[in-house]
Amino acid sequence: MKKYIYLLVFLCVAMLSNCKKDYLSLQPTDTQNGINFFKTKSQFIQATNGAYAPLQGLYNGSFWAMAEMRSDNTSYEYDPYDRSGTGNEEIDEFRELNNNGIVESFFSASYKDIGRCNVILERLPAAKLDVGVADTIAGQASFLRAFNYFNIVRMFGDAPLVLTEAQSVADAYKVATKSPAAKIYTQIIADAQTAIAKLPVRYTATGDKGRVTKGTAETMLAEVYMTQKKFDLAIPLLRAIIASGVYSLNADYADNFNIHKENGPESIFEIQYIEGPNGLGSDFVDTFIPWDYYDTDITGYEIANGAQNGWNIPTQDLVNAYEGGDKRRDASLTDFTSDEYGIDLPFIKKYQSIGAVKGITGNNFPVYRYADVYLMLAECLNEQGFAAGGDAFKYLNLVRQRAGLEPKSMGNANPDLNVTSQDGFRAAIAHERQVELAFENHRWFDLLRTGKATEVMKAHATRERAYKNSSWQINSAAYSNIRLLFQYPVEEANLEH
Repeated sequence: MKKYIYLLVFLCVAMLSNCKKDYLSLQPTDTQNGINFFKTKSQFIQATNGAYAPLQGLYNGSFWAMAEMRSDNTSYEYDPYDRSGTGNEEIDEFRELNNNGIVESFFSASYKDIGRCNVILERLPAAKLDVGVADTIAGQASFLRAFNYFNIVRMFGDAPLVLTEAQSVADAYKVATKSPAAKIYTQIIADAQTAIAKLPVRYTATGDKGRVTKGTAETMLAEVYMTQKKFDLAIPLLRAIIASGVYSLNADYADNFNIHKENGPESIFEIQYIEGPNGLGSDFVDTFIPWDYYDTDITGYEIANGAQNGWNIPTQDLVNAYEGGDKRRDASLTDFTSDEYGIDLPFIKKYQSIGAVKGITGNNFPVYRYADVYLMLAECLNEQGFAAGGDAFKYLNLVRQRAGLEPKSMGNANPDLNVTSQDGFRAAIAHERQVELAFENHRWFDLLRTGKATEVMKAHATRERAYKNSSWQINSAAYSNIRLLFQYPVEEANLEH
């Protein structure tokens, strides 16, 4: 049985945060409330566990739709019999409205997590905890707040910047006004730097597996700097992660997704799930399988077809991106012949495990892996100046070597492996990231960060229209407006003054 932190939903935080000390009524001393909670180490650990919990829902639900299906990596299998999943189709084809429930779910879950972090960070200074314990709590809450804001600002741009505990409905309305994206990035960087200063390099207790570390915060901050084109600031962070000696590549790429080898040497941060009817399970194996796959060999039980299946289906663009002999292809996806359409249809293999009951498997979801650090460092070094045979090639080829592929170099006799310029290396990195990190919610952010989203998605749209219309008729408005930001949820917009 996996031994790591149980990410229990801390349901009482919202209730506690509304309690005020100046109420006339006395607070009961035999139950947890806003007066007697947030005092002890165990209470803060409980609250911190609760701050991880919303990430489980995000990664089970809306994140993959907004970060993978939005890109050229994945799409969906059209289900003519159950049309209740149109929200995902709309996101995939850039035609969602501002009332899209999936987008709203992402937004609200992210701010729920931010709210829990705010409560922890505001209550912590008054608690009499050992410095080491307090630092670890503060580091985790600071990271999680920064992580959520990083996702929000990349998805929506300007957004509310909430840094205090809401004490009333009036307080909630006050913070509904959007702040400029630049201001949000400033806070993200400050929180990430706090996390780096306070988090341990590693944890020694088995029960702490899954918690974020200094390396996790360094990885995120490096990605933030890369998003801002501050490659010179990202490089020392990435080199520090490598120099720490904490992480290493798994010899077998597939081990990163093996349910029996989770939180392994390559894992920098992954969302934790536990199989069983405890509300802590994952459902990727069900959601990412075609809705007309009726065999039991993948899941251990028969798939009940409907709108809950057939999502995040690999596109032909992604399938074609794998080089011959790339070991990552067989570890990442597999194929079957659709009973409905009679076509070969790939589906994601990374998160497959045999379970007993639908929708409650224990597959974790990787957020940051050590291979990502190598590829980020290679990209940053190249952005500082192309150097044939330099460290940028070294880190790129370490990832390729694990995949069973020949190295890329300048002057290579094979034109497919010959990289002769900075732009050529950029293309090599983009390709490597697409296949190495496929289905791990990086592709859309990579397209945005490198300024390639519009170009890539317009070309992808042409191919997708031709492909889909040969099997089913897609909406005529599909891909007509390649937006770089999601529409701001209408319910949130109505709260602004």
